[in-house]
Amino acid sequence: MPQQCLFCPNVINSAEHLFSKWIIKDLKMAPAVKVTIGRAPSTWVANPDIKIPSVCKPCNNVWMGNLETANQSVLRAMINDDPMWLSKKDQAKLCRWALMKAMIIDSVNPQRPLFYCSAERTEVKSATIPIGTLVWLGRLSRKAFHAGGTDVWGEINKIPKAFHGNVTSFVMGHLVIQVLSGHCSGDSCSKWPVRWL
Repeated sequence: MPQQCLFCPNVINSAEHLFSKWIIKDLKMAPAVKVTIGRAPSTWVANPDIKIPSVCKPCNNVWMGNLETANQSVLRAMINDDPMWLSKKDQAKLCRWALMKAMIIDSVNPQRPLFYCSAERTEVKSATIPIGTLVWLGRLSRKAFHAGGTDVWGEINKIPKAFHGNVTSFVMGHLVIQVLSGHCSGDSCSKWPVRWL
């Protein structure tokens, strides 16, 4: 896990909720959740209020908190399967929130380097979605609860593993969100993100 805040040069001195307390309360979660990090054996955690120490207090309490608040009504409606209209502004805010959470999940496994480079994390802080990132929303007929991330690789011009991607999936009640970000593999991957066609 990094020692520097994911989103700025400050030292880590705060922990971001994987899912906010209001989401857990709305979902009436069972008291225990299964956690798997990397290839380590799965463990059961007694409290679904999981916090990830990867940010500083100013980031957590200011722009991240504001982003959570800005999305709360939209998230609450979709989590509880209430019909609603998403404006372009709502979509942009929700994509940014999902990508911020994907970056938090990306920081959990100490056995692998961070997927998202500092430039991409800075873009999210400054309200921009990096090139090479797609976000999908879906509806689940039943209520469920899940958060997970995985790395994927693909071929470009018959070069194996030329593409390195990160897929993060969230299921909160009836809402499903998936974030896919891609880089060209190798030393230049953070400088040359994939441009989706």
